[in-house]
Amino acid sequence: MAKQCPCCNKQLDVPALKDIEKNFRCSHCDASLTHSEIQIISYGTIYLIVFTSLLILLGVNAFLATAIAFVTYHFLRPIIVEPRLNIKLSYIPKIKNLMPFKTNNSL
Repeated sequence: MAKQCPCCNKQLDVPALKDIEKNFRCSHCDASLTHSEIQIISYGTIYLIVFTSLLILLGVNAFLATAIAFVTYHFLRPIIVEPRLNIKLSYIPKIKNLMPFKTNNSL
């Protein structure tokens, strides 16, 4: 799916959530980007609550309704949820550039 990079404002192809571990890189400016975790949790929670409630109102057992909601969310997430997710800059510090002290070998 194509999104706009928040750093360089150019279009880039964003990988699916299942294809990345934590973050991905912009192909233009090499910025570290990630999907919005708050939106992932919000959309998932809303979907599960609404779909489970509808199934319970239709007379399905609550345990079975919850299981069906989780399975359908798993298969519908790439189609319904992922195109709506925003991407943001990932602020992960670079450990190799952090030095607790400077070494001075000129004694």
